[in-house]
Amino acid sequence: MWSNCVVSRTLRVSPALVRVAAACAAAGLLVGCATPGGSGPVGLEDRRFDRAAAALEAGVEQEALELLQDLAVDYPALAGPLINLGIVHAAAGRDAEAEAEYRRALEVAPRHPAAWAELGIVLRRQGRLAEAEEAYRQALAADPEYPLAWRNRGVLLDLYLGRPGEALECYQRYLELIGGRDADPQVARWVAELELRSGSRVAGR
Repeated sequence: MWSNCVVSRTLRVSPALVRVAAACAAAGLLVGCATPGGSGPVGLEDRRFDRAAAALEAGVEQEALELLQDLAVDYPALAGPLINLGIVHAAAGRDAEAEAEYRRALEVAPRHPAAWAELGIVLRRQGRLAEAEEAYRQALAADPEYPLAWRNRGVLLDLYLGRPGEALECYQRYLELIGGRDADPQVARWVAELELRSGSRVAGR
């Protein structure tokens, strides 16, 4: 089990909430938060994670940051609080701070797919496209069934790198992992558009 402890969120919610936990849960990565000694789930005992999530939902960013910073100090062997700190900074547009927290998380857990996937997002937003692609590759090397990395790598390939065929494969894999096209109608539309474009090119040959 990954030592995640990531603030609960869905893939697309209000800016105050963030992407990791739902995708991790879908991939079987989250069942509470393992303690450094593996003795049990920290999340069931330490309600500061819930308070941080509630603060984010209420738009009280500073309280959420303080809670997560305290958790990062109290649980230095867990990547989750650091990932969450990065997520909060990223949601506020502080990409440099977000990148620093994700890299700290990767020092704790070098093969943490959520840390790599979130890092890819902020790298892409900074225009560091080759680094972003490598971050998504690292996420998928760590866990080939991590949906968010497939989705965001698809976006990178489709909109930024001009590689629609590879993007289509990423979107299709993402939809397979989350339960089909009905699970994310937006990505399903992207797939349909790319399939149509691909079919048009073949027909024109």
